[in-house]
Amino acid sequence: MPMKNFFWLLLVPCFCLACGNHYPWEVEEALLQAGKNRRELEKVLKHYGSNPADSLKYKAVEFLIANMPGKYSEYYDAPWNDVATVCLRRTSSSDIQSVLETYKLGAPVTREDVKCITAGYLIGNVELAFRAWQDKPWGKHISFETFCEEILPYRVSTEPLENWREKALASFADIDKALREDSTMTAVSACAAVNKLLPQFRLDRDFPAMSYSQLMASTRSVCSGETALAAFVMRALGIPVTIDFTPYWAQVPYGHDWNSVCDSSGRHISFMGTETNPYEPHQGTIILKSKAYRKTFAHNRIVAASKKDIPPLFNNNIKDVSTEHKGCTDVKIPAIYRAAAPTGYAYLALLHDSQWNIAAYGSADSAYLNFPAVGKNVLHLPVYYTDGSQYPAGSPFLVDSNGHTATFSADSPDSLLTFSAVAPDDDHPYFFRMVGGVFEGANKQDFSDAKVIHTVKRMPDMYNSVRLSGKHTYRYVRYKSPENGVCNVAEVEFAGIFGKKLEGVHIGTAGSFGNLGQTGDNVFDGNIATFYDAAEASGAWTGLDLGEPQRITEIRYMPRVEGYGIYVGHEYELFCWGKDSWKSLGKQTAAGTAVEFRAPSKALFYLVNLTTQKKGRAFYMSNKQSFF
Repeated sequence: MPMKNFFWLLLVPCFCLACGNHYPWEVEEALLQAGKNRRELEKVLKHYGSNPADSLKYKAVEFLIANMPGKYSEYYDAPWNDVATVCLRRTSSSDIQSVLETYKLGAPVTREDVKCITAGYLIGNVELAFRAWQDKPWGKHISFETFCEEILPYRVSTEPLENWREKALASFADIDKALREDSTMTAVSACAAVNKLLPQFRLDRDFPAMSYSQLMASTRSVCSGETALAAFVMRALGIPVTIDFTPYWAQVPYGHDWNSVCDSSGRHISFMGTETNPYEPHQGTIILKSKAYRKTFAHNRIVAASKKDIPPLFNNNIKDVSTEHKGCTDVKIPAIYRAAAPTGYAYLALLHDSQWNIAAYGSADSAYLNFPAVGKNVLHLPVYYTDGSQYPAGSPFLVDSNGHTATFSADSPDSLLTFSAVAPDDDHPYFFRMVGGVFEGANKQDFSDAKVIHTVKRMPDMYNSVRLSGKHTYRYVRYKSPENGVCNVAEVEFAGIFGKKLEGVHIGTAGSFGNLGQTGDNVFDGNIATFYDAAEASGAWTGLDLGEPQRITEIRYMPRVEGYGIYVGHEYELFCWGKDSWKSLGKQTAAGTAVEFRAPSKALFYLVNLTTQKKGRAFYMSNKQSFF
């Protein structure tokens, strides 16, 4: 039920109802679900329902209890679960299942709040939340409705419950005192001051939802952990803060969380917890996205249909806040395909690795599909969703910066199209990292007698060949990274007399960035799709022990590439989007740095490098150029 309707219900007198144990139906429903724990919840209602001075706190308790069903903790029942150890051990291994088995963690424990939360815990949460709201100079500008959503909630996600408010107030006691005593302080300025004090995280993956204590003890998390910590601390200090998110970026199959703070006028200003302050740019504001949503404590469903006809995203408690971000527009397009089982809803899906993932919602009638506030310059496919499956409602489209809608159809006339990339993304974003790098030769293994035989003085091309005229011979040869170059190079060949490629044993700096496997030996494997990405930004090198001194007559090298280019001898297959799937338009082997296909001129394409199994992003052609 929308929160504004719930607050309307709370306008009825509450104290006589409390005495007779008659509650609004949402509260009564939660009490029924509580089972044996009903007694604990009713203790809280009676605690605040017996004193008219606590009328606002009573309403706050009704809000918490009415929206409690569906809230739960999920964690591993380990003796050290109250710190971040379990999380750190999970992410320190690429094999999470092995970690779980080693430490005998078993399956995660799930505890429903409504069945286990105690009266003492709720009363403590309410008291500290009200105190923080009312003792701050900006509190008088924060509405009760905003307080209930952005300060009062006793949890942020599915983290283990703890007395986080007491802990945060103890940790941030000095600034809490300063905020109370500064009559000029606003919620936004307080947010900025507190955010600077939050610990910085190293981004890592695969963390379960962590409690306040776990987040404070950890050095690693993802954006959801950063935003959660900001919410814990800000709310403990009476600063109204939300967690906002986009389910998917426009071009990658994952999304992002960030925060917003509510100012005295009720407007929300976004920021990135632990990283950037309100009004400063961050990923949530600068990267292309289709939609922005806000997580709510209140039961709030954007889509009202049977569960089997609702995409998973919209089974969460969220509200649409896309209009708070720039670059959005309302879209109305014809419904080309009719829904077999109409629900009154249509959705927009984003393309990631040839799959369409639902990210936006709208309404559907017999003639049109209407979508509120969707991102410009983002490729969308309108779809229906029924009985757990999605299927197209129309052709892919995008709205450009000027508000013009471009639709992509395989029914457009064929023409001969030339492709110089698997996708229009620049194939050489890392080429600059070789400028200042050097190739050296030596006859001592530690390179103490090294001689520079070539310096990369300008931005290299994709394929590079350097002829050498010197007559010196070297047993050891290497490429050494410039400052901050991360030793990014894809291929290196050292040639001897008559241009013959020299073979040797790999030597060089050990490891790779993030231990992701892009080690120095990749440079000599003959595969342009692999590369060296060093563990350290500066000082790394990769080379060969040739076994005996050899004269070097030529160096052939390729910088690290994204893999989206057209490479000589590689085979490519072109696909275009039809009515409901990708259709192959044939295969070509590149004789140069471009391939040609006969294809529908206004269709949506993607090109696959069959040799390296590298898929390009979707693109379309206009005036012989590709876009996206």
